[in-house]
Amino acid sequence: MSGAWFSGHSPASRLLQGLVLCLWLGTALAQPVLRVSSQKQSLKILLEAAGELEQVPYPIEFASFAAAAPTAEALAAGAVDIGSLGDAPFVFAAAAGAPIKTVGVIKLKVTPTAVAMLVREDSPLRDAADLKGRRITTTRGSIGHFLALAALRSVGLHGADAQFIFLQPAESRSLLSNAQADVWSTWDPYTSMVQMEGGTRVLVSGEGLFAGHMLLVANDQAIRDKPQQIADFLRRLDRAYAWANQHLEAFAKIQAGYSGLPLEVHERSNRYSLPRRIAVGPAVVEDVQHTADLYREEGIIHKSFDAATYMDSSFNEVE
Repeated sequence: MSGAWFSGHSPASRLLQGLVLCLWLGTALAQPVLRVSSQKQSLKILLEAAGELEQVPYPIEFASFAAAAPTAEALAAGAVDIGSLGDAPFVFAAAAGAPIKTVGVIKLKVTPTAVAMLVREDSPLRDAADLKGRRITTTRGSIGHFLALAALRSVGLHGADAQFIFLQPAESRSLLSNAQADVWSTWDPYTSMVQMEGGTRVLVSGEGLFAGHMLLVANDQAIRDKPQQIADFLRRLDRAYAWANQHLEAFAKIQAGYSGLPLEVHERSNRYSLPRRIAVGPAVVEDVQHTADLYREEGIIHKSFDAATYMDSSFNEVE
């Protein structure tokens, strides 16, 4: 029998390929859909760029939100199965009764602008002590909110000593630009974006105040019903972040193509943050507990919060 019969262009070869594809599609369609949420499709863009959305043995549906709070709400309502949250919005949601747990963690290097409090270049404010009585705009329950509280407490002040204006990032940015707020407490890529545009400066950096953990959070029903999909998805993210860290320029170009932001914004953010997956372990529990304690002392949450009960280490396999 000649080798040509098995060539990629032969009828038998095409039939075999078609059968394999049909079997794979049948397997994928038989699996429950994993519904994933992240800010501005960041996880989808990452996985797609790294080739990790090819031949996934189950369907994936992606949802996109502008900030963490809507992701937390979607997780709590069961509208999505897994999503990314900072530790502050995670605590905010879990303390409000959301049936969610941390199943994975991405560790980022905390750069001067990873999370930061920004002021206009001509602002008279020089350090955290100057925040007393000032108008701080941020998103309620966000990592920006947490940073503002941590900065105030670092100089003996409390949340009540400043005036908070809770808005989504785009609205907060506008308030700062129009001098309707004195400070904007936010995170990358917004921090990198406004820094490159000029006209602002960092008043307080998250260095030393923010641990750099991005939590991968699933709702309890998904953990119970879709553990195989969650485990596989976390492994894909692990590989995707490793790919992105090895292909910084290529990944930044892909991100810029989606976001419409200047390439330099993504290059700057990626170069400094170098995210990588770590296990759900004691350091993460301690960090989340610290955030919860601060929120409780500030009256943002009212019940006691045991961070360990909101952690699931059963997905800790890291490639």
